[in-house]
Amino acid sequence: MKGFFRQLIAFIFVCCLVLTTDVYAADALYRFMHNDHDALIIGEIISIEGDNTIVRVEKNIISVRDLNANSPKKQLKPKEVNIISPFGYNFFYNEDGSSMIEPSVGDYVLVSLIKSAKGFKVAWGAYKVDSLDYRNLSVVLPEGSSTWARMEAAAIKTFVNSDGKVTEFSFDGDRKIVRSGEDIIFNGSNEDETDVMPEDESKSSLGIIGGADGPTAVFISGNPWTVLIIPIVIVAVLIFAVGFTAGYLVRKRRERKKLQI
Repeated sequence: MKGFFRQLIAFIFVCCLVLTTDVYAADALYRFMHNDHDALIIGEIISIEGDNTIVRVEKNIISVRDLNANSPKKQLKPKEVNIISPFGYNFFYNEDGSSMIEPSVGDYVLVSLIKSAKGFKVAWGAYKVDSLDYRNLSVVLPEGSSTWARMEAAAIKTFVNSDGKVTEFSFDGDRKIVRSGEDIIFNGSNEDETDVMPEDESKSSLGIIGGADGPTAVFISGNPWTVLIIPIVIVAVLIFAVGFTAGYLVRKRRERKKLQI
């Protein structure tokens, strides 16, 4: 029983620690920044024929952090890639899933790729960028893009400009601020009221970029673990009750055996 109580106390302590920690960008954007692909390239589209898009690679970005540190993916450094399936640019999707613009020859691109038998396919996102110089490039956004799109674009810009060295970002959806460590890299707190999240979504602790913005990335406005505090407490109480009952029954059984002896 003493061991059980120690485990229960440790469990509650861990929950308290989690409730006080920042929550970081995850999902597709996290994978994009943590080498969960075969290559992350900056390049120029030099040819488009049917479903095949040829990109001349100017720079390969390799993150300093791997999604799985124990089994990191080997990062390729191609000089030229053939993307064998049609793709669109993140942030340039309409609500019905159609693309606002199509990739064209001469575009500068930032693309996460996975190797296939005949070439490459887009893994965790394809972005149109304004330069081949990784130190200064920015992600191109459509006119009137949402604050959420600009928040994600700011994180991607910082990651790429650092040559993959800056990988962790916190997103405050309520205040519309993106931080890299202690530095604020995007501040949309003075945005117009019309550019905030819809009322139903703003009540949630999660702000989600996805659907019309391409592959989904989840951003946190507050700590979602606070929403789970009641279920966590209930589970802890149930574990305690089951353990206490089991211990009580075992003790009673031992007492009966002693009386019989």
